Amino acid sequence: MSLGTPIDVRYGDHARRVQAVVTGMMRPGTGTPSLTLRPDQPMVYVELSPAATQRLTGVPLNEVDAGGLDANELLPWLGLLSEELADLPADQRVVLMRHRLLDRLARAGRPEVSPYAVEALRVIRDGHGQVPVEDVARQVHLSPRRLRQVMGSAVGISPKFASRVARLTATLRRAGEGAGSWAEIAAESAYHDQSHLVRDFQDLMRTTPTAWLAEEGRNLQGESGARSRPSSHDQ
Repeated sequence: MSLGTPIDVRYGDHARRVQAVVTGMMRPGTGTPSLTLRPDQPMVYVELSPAATQRLTGVPLNEVDAGGLDANELLPWLGLLSEELADLPADQRVVLMRHRLLDRLARAGRPEVSPYAVEALRVIRDGHGQVPVEDVARQVHLSPRRLRQVMGSAVGISPKFASRVARLTATLRRAGEGAGSWAEIAAESAYHDQSHLVRDFQDLMRTTPTAWLAEEGRNLQGESGARSRPSSHDQ
């Protein structure tokens, strides 16, 4: 949200000028909006959980696309908040922003969360992302198509994407616990091969397995030292 002149937002071939923008979850295959700011343009931004975003906007999360929506259409009270923040010193803006958002969240109440979406996420998590979408749908007593609709509305992502995240999460856990090689980890995590694992790292984490390992300071050698460090041939 700009506290001065409007922001220029470009998404694909579309460009517009707005005072504030709401963007949804960034996902592989989804374009990323670009924002053009002017010199010394005062800005504030907030990262919200999916539940908080839905409570504030009152719309299904799959309608808040990654390209961004004009925030004033969803949150008409942002104009007054922008004026309030602009009149304050920079070091006092965070406190006021937090206070106003918490007040709005309290007044909005809690949206009804689909029990089907919650149960589907549990099945996906417990299955480490390896349960086929058709089987997830069957376990929560929905058709695959209806499951995609329910999860898109409730959490803003598809069952397939949730499974990718769950599988990579399980992969990171295996890596932290120690393994012989990235190829071994890929096989244990039901990836087609090591290259498939590398692509998921790049899509979801914007890094490679070896770069992640170096950043996290992990090593995958077992306590006995019998297992070797994963191959670095993943660049």
